[in-house]
Amino acid sequence: MKKKKKNRKLLFQMSVIVLPIFVAMIIAVIYSVYDNTVKSFLEAQDPYMEYLLDRTYENSLSYMEKDELEWYFDFWENNSDAVRKPVSKEEEQALYEYIVNTDTDKIETWSVEWMENASDELKVVIAKQRYINILDSLKFESTNKHIERLFLMDVTKGYEGLVLCEYQIAGLSNKIGDRYEGFKMSQHSALKDLLKSKTEKNVFERVRDFPEDGSYYICYKPIWVNGELRAVMGMAYNWQDFQVSVYKTLRRALFVSVGGIILALIVLQIMLYRRAVKPVSRIQSIVREYKNNKDSDEVIARMSEIKERNEFGLLSEDIAELAKEIDYYTKQNMKLAGERERVAAELDMARRLQASQLPTQMPAFPDRQDIDVFASMTPAKEVGGDFYDYFLIDDDHLAIVVADVSGKGIPAALFMMMTKMLLTDNAMTGMPPHEVLERTNDTICKHNELEMFVTMWFGVLEISTGRITAANAGHEYPVVRHKDGQFEVLKDTHDFIVGGMEDMAYRQYELELEKGSMLFLYTDGAPEATRADKQMFGMKRLVDALNENPNDTPQVLLERVRARIDEFVGDEPQFDDLTMLGITIL
Repeated sequence: MKKKKKNRKLLFQMSVIVLPIFVAMIIAVIYSVYDNTVKSFLEAQDPYMEYLLDRTYENSLSYMEKDELEWYFDFWENNSDAVRKPVSKEEEQALYEYIVNTDTDKIETWSVEWMENASDELKVVIAKQRYINILDSLKFESTNKHIERLFLMDVTKGYEGLVLCEYQIAGLSNKIGDRYEGFKMSQHSALKDLLKSKTEKNVFERVRDFPEDGSYYICYKPIWVNGELRAVMGMAYNWQDFQVSVYKTLRRALFVSVGGIILALIVLQIMLYRRAVKPVSRIQSIVREYKNNKDSDEVIARMSEIKERNEFGLLSEDIAELAKEIDYYTKQNMKLAGERERVAAELDMARRLQASQLPTQMPAFPDRQDIDVFASMTPAKEVGGDFYDYFLIDDDHLAIVVADVSGKGIPAALFMMMTKMLLTDNAMTGMPPHEVLERTNDTICKHNELEMFVTMWFGVLEISTGRITAANAGHEYPVVRHKDGQFEVLKDTHDFIVGGMEDMAYRQYELELEKGSMLFLYTDGAPEATRADKQMFGMKRLVDALNENPNDTPQVLLERVRARIDEFVGDEPQFDDLTMLGITIL
């Protein structure tokens, strides 16, 4: 029973995932069909609506000059309450007398000058009369052409949505001075485009709840007056009934489609259970038993009983083969595990052997009161290629070396040990630094089949005088702090690397350190320590870390530099060996 429940659960999970996806796809398709249907239907109305709107404009406004239109728009905006009142007989008589008494040889009736010369009372009557004429034109066109709604709307800033004239066949028309409720220019993309493009072409817009509640398709005709969009004449088509009809049709299609998907899923579940879930359940049972008994022969025998002619039949064969492979590789891994343990032990021995080759007593010369030396080396791998050394040639001469071998790991460590022994042997003869490097270089080059090399700074300190005689074989610049001063990079003489070419000549130089001065040496692992954004620690940060408290002991200084490097790189792994050495003349 438990297995059947699990199988049913899997099929249920598949249905829960697949059904919503199919339903969402159907809804998306139906919405696309709906949108395209509506768009095509409404766009099919464009030519006829544009023709009717142009005709209405010609019969109502086109015969007026732009200056006349501007006068009427200005007057209607500021006197809409007065204009919407009916024209009385007295007002008709006064307007008639004003027209009769006008000297048409001097001034044209209905011109802007003629209207401006009229009294304030007559201006209201003139504006009323023009409003009535336009309204009659809208009413005539709407009635004869069965246009649902025609309107003239102000779009001037501050008067957006102000009704200048409107007529609708069914319902109560708005009067001049009314405003369309909730009208905002920002919500009407067609009108915004008109303002930007300054076109005189008609534009179309599909809107909701404008001019009133419902779904409307509107054709706007822009009315430009002296370069300003003062108003638009609009023709509104209410397509609510068409929308409802489309909704009903698509809703039926949705119900039929979803029903068909559910039926198909039921059939699919039955097939999946017989052809997929049941074989998988048997395979799962065999694999679980194999985990416990590790009997590959039993796995092969039971997998051969699965006769499905599909991917699961092939899967059973592959698992049988896999069981054989697992047996083989398990035995191989046991051998490899033993080998890894042996290699790990050898690496640990190599690490300890390399560490034993470096001076470990810190401070270096506890019995001497004239020098203080401290050094550290952190390899990037178990063993590294960096090394440092310091040893007394005699009581007054201290040899100092910091070097960086090319590469990492055991090859670099072996090359490092060989180089260190050669350098020490040559230095103990008392020969000057440049000759020590030359002899070491020649010996290495004769037996350097792997073509490895080493950068190296080597110097001899005369302790009694503080004079250092040194040679630099392609190594980093030393950093020096004179007494009571700050650390500064010493750009010394650089020569070619050791191990790169035979018969190389190396130059040496001298450096005077008085009591209280310090010499800081390092490998490129310090300035080239890199954080996650690929930015390096750099020499500036290195010198700044030293100068935080330049009079500290070499041990404190080295520990602080290492702490600043760790803070800088964060969790990024160390990619290069990091070696530092500091010596102070006391």
